[in-house]
Amino acid sequence: MKNRPASLTKHKANRSGTGPTVPVPERPGKAPSPNVEVWLAGHRRQVIAALVLLWLAVRIFMLQTVASGPLYQMYKWPASDNYFFDEWARTLAGGDWLNRQPLHPYHRWHDEFATYYLDRHPEKKASIEFGTSNRAIAPGEVLWNEWYGGNMYHQEPLYAYVMALFYALTGNGVFPMMLIQGLLGVLSGVLIWVLTRKYFGDLTALVAGLLYLFCGVILFQEALILRTAWSVFFALLTVWTLEKALESRKGAAYLVCGLCLGMAYLLQSVFSMYLLGALFLCFMQERTHPRIMARLAALLLLGFVAVNAPLVWRNAAVGAPLTSISSVGAITFTAGNVYGTKTISNWAPDAGKCAEIMGKTEGDFGAVVVETLGTHPSAASYGKLLWSKFRRVLDGLEWPNNENYYFYRQLVPALQWAFLDFYWIGWSGAAGIIFSLYYRKKTRTILLAMLVQLAVMLGFYVLGRFRTPLVALMIPFAAYALVECARWSRSGRMETVMKLAIAVLCFYFLSYSYRRHAVSMLDPTDYNVMYELAYYDRIKNNADAGQWREAIACHEAFLQKQPEFVHTAKAGQILRDAQQINVLDFFADHYKMQSFLYTDSGNPALAAKYLARHDVLKRIAQNSRKRLNQ
Repeated sequence: MKNRPASLTKHKANRSGTGPTVPVPERPGKAPSPNVEVWLAGHRRQVIAALVLLWLAVRIFMLQTVASGPLYQMYKWPASDNYFFDEWARTLAGGDWLNRQPLHPYHRWHDEFATYYLDRHPEKKASIEFGTSNRAIAPGEVLWNEWYGGNMYHQEPLYAYVMALFYALTGNGVFPMMLIQGLLGVLSGVLIWVLTRKYFGDLTALVAGLLYLFCGVILFQEALILRTAWSVFFALLTVWTLEKALESRKGAAYLVCGLCLGMAYLLQSVFSMYLLGALFLCFMQERTHPRIMARLAALLLLGFVAVNAPLVWRNAAVGAPLTSISSVGAITFTAGNVYGTKTISNWAPDAGKCAEIMGKTEGDFGAVVVETLGTHPSAASYGKLLWSKFRRVLDGLEWPNNENYYFYRQLVPALQWAFLDFYWIGWSGAAGIIFSLYYRKKTRTILLAMLVQLAVMLGFYVLGRFRTPLVALMIPFAAYALVECARWSRSGRMETVMKLAIAVLCFYFLSYSYRRHAVSMLDPTDYNVMYELAYYDRIKNNADAGQWREAIACHEAFLQKQPEFVHTAKAGQILRDAQQINVLDFFADHYKMQSFLYTDSGNPALAAKYLARHDVLKRIAQNSRKRLNQ
């Protein structure tokens, strides 16, 4: 369906081929685009400027809350990737810019794997103890350093090096990184607007910009010391540069696209799949011109290789495999794909199966893939696992790992205001994809990017932060679906009914059928980590010094972070969600702690009040658990 303003309607010459051209009117059933489309086309600068200001405002609002409160300390949790990225950046900025020494985390699950394996392979334990001169390093840590490839980069290095640069220049890498991620968030919004306008027009671009403004699951990632905000930006940037390359068919555009893909690869190696897709699209477009195709493909690869040349040089200098870029792929693949795995949307690896595979293959990724797939009794078994992952992708819950969207949303007003999540973007984006295919919109580059993001989750496992780039890529289609369903006057009655029917079906099968209203994703671990990192030392130091007023005020500030359902819980109430029960039980203990502080300060009346509240919450938790287990 061609929808054009009357002023932009193509003109046809008369039959003789000479003389003036005259406009051909649209058919009555295909009315010209509304005036709003024409107005937006004439005021693009004002529109994008207004959107940029809105995107900036909500990010300033969010970062101000995070940076000035206890959430700013969350990256210091030693069991998180946030902490490791900070530690890695500090090590680089401290002088070891080539990362010559093995630098890999060693968490509780690492120790569980190592203990299992070394207990069953005493010869390996003896070999490690005999060959290790540094007795301060545990045998399990030595084992994991071997499985992780020694001085191979633990993960792709771009993020850590940018953060290290901030440490070297300013002495602080965390806050500047948050600021940069906020700016990247604004640039991601601009790219969404540009791509949507190219594909679907100015009105849809405006709607996409507003959807992005209210998309809290993207906004939230920008306040974390994790790579997700960068992944969103590079996913959109590579789409845009590839669009430019395919459209212009110029060598310079292909070179720029290769450079961008090279940078994206240094951030996350999964972008290598997009490079292969870009080469395929180049081949399909230029297959009738072999010389042109070869030149453009060579320039694309040249840009990619040029950016990654320092990586190869570094690996040669430290003795790592020349093209290695990350050492976590092997354990992540086997944990998420071994037969009977529970690692589908949370990190719950089978220590026995995975440790044996890692030991047998010594962490070689190709060998790990073969051994892991070999644990399945049939191809159907593995197909069933992939189907389970795909269904989990469609599930709108933001599965936490190293972070928790629902926890942050409780504490950050900007995330309560930015309410859109995958439940809404998923179904509307799917409807928009169907509409774009029906109307033959050329969206091949962004669809390719979406397939890459989907392949990552199917190949490994599904988390909210892994899905965030897919959410950003679906926003143009979500906006397109909303606009098309609202264009009553531009379609026949049957066409309008079909559009609405498709949208309703997408909503039912992709969102409503997955909706679980009784499920809470809040976890007492998040509150406990915040307490230990941001409150515990201050409370303890004030209490030890006899400064009871300060200790009580600090602990009261933590109690104010309790979720609303804890604050309003009443005697006799029954909770039906296990996680809510655990969170309520956790805060019950802190009401008791506050009672002790008041007792020690000489205020028995308030001590009794807080102890009574503790008793009420404890009874609710106990009765709720009994009801839940019946």
